[in-house]
Amino acid sequence: MESDANKENAPIVSTGEWVASKFLLLIPVVNIIFLFIWAFNNSENKNKSNWAKATLIVYVLRVFIYIIIIIMFFSFFTSLFNSDYYV
Repeated sequence: MESDANKENAPIVSTGEWVASKFLLLIPVVNIIFLFIWAFNNSENKNKSNWAKATLIVYVLRVFIYIIIIIMFFSFFTSLFNSDYYV
């Protein structure tokens, strides 16, 4: 466990910078590029870097869940149309 004296203090990210960051995430494709830059750039604020990493993880989980739901719907409809209920 580190003592408080040894901990690294990152500068505070201003409210305006957070608002600008959130607005940049509204732009398709640009949002993913900026998240990777913020997450893996060593000169970026540590708080913003951790937030970008967490956001990327949430995006990946969302895509994974969407894929599972799509597979479930396709399997349901293919089994429904391949059954003998409509004969």
